[in-house]
Amino acid sequence: MIDKAGRLLLATAVMVVAVFAGGPPAAAESGFIGMQVQGMSPKVSAALGVKSAKGVLVRDIALQGPAAKAGFLRGDLIVAFNGEEVSTFEYLVKMVRTIKSGQNIPVTVLREGRKKNLILKAGTWIDSWKIKKGSFVNIPERGLTLAALTPKVRERFGIRWGSTGVVITMLDRGKSRNLDLRRGEIIRQVNQREVWLPGQVWDMYIEAKKKKRLSLLLLVEGINGFRFSILKVPPSAAAK
Repeated sequence: MIDKAGRLLLATAVMVVAVFAGGPPAAAESGFIGMQVQGMSPKVSAALGVKSAKGVLVRDIALQGPAAKAGFLRGDLIVAFNGEEVSTFEYLVKMVRTIKSGQNIPVTVLREGRKKNLILKAGTWIDSWKIKKGSFVNIPERGLTLAALTPKVRERFGIRWGSTGVVITMLDRGKSRNLDLRRGEIIRQVNQREVWLPGQVWDMYIEAKKKKRLSLLLLVEGINGFRFSILKVPPSAAAK
């Protein structure tokens, strides 16, 4: 997938091919790489002190994804992929679309002027990276509305590539004034469990009510990074 800024989202490149074919990719036919890259330019190559604008820069890496496990770092310049020289951004797009889950891919990067060889093992898609259909949940007694991180929601709230979870889309200040939460922030975990669908947060909220627990611990990603926040669960009000 190529976004508006001309960047390749390697984590979703194989998915694009499957969509054109009329359906989602089978696990055995597509690979998850977990890397975002962008093309080179003469100005960038001059800044790096390299002779040509060939290659592709690693912009971001998915936490605990295949690229991270292989040892890629932000800023690496990919110069060879699966035995082929990476001459242009478009050529890398073409090669990535052929990668299958479980495949070991030799990759050469230029890092601080030195070449480094890495082995990238393409992984399988995890649920938190396959969000395509929008969904939302409203927790009225806490004044919270949560939405799934679809591509449109990411663009609307300016959410960085690589973030997973559910986004806070609306806050009723009359009911949420005591919450340490902001519109556009992402709830990554609830009570140490990863979440990526609003319904998961709702289910855990209802479960807490049934067990008469008075709060839930949220891991929140905001403009200043990660923090923990307490979501109180009122015992008297009925969940709707």
